[in-house]
Amino acid sequence: MPATIKMDIDQVKGLISQFSIKEKEDLARYLDSLTLKNRFKKLLSAKKNIPISYKEITKEVEKVRIARYK
Repeated sequence: MPATIKMDIDQVKGLISQFSIKEKEDLARYLDSLTLKNRFKKLLSAKKNIPISYKEITKEVEKVRIARYK
């Protein structure tokens, strides 16, 4: 039977501060994967008046990912 622990955001931050750099990077990638769809939708909504294609956006996103996760 799985155990559940109730923690507030400050407790979670305290726990994460104890992680190694590698663990923090892994967690960042995981959180990015959970929020990417929402962030991308917001970007598309915000760009309604900006003449940029989906392909150009995807290209820029990939550049940022490569730079961020080297």
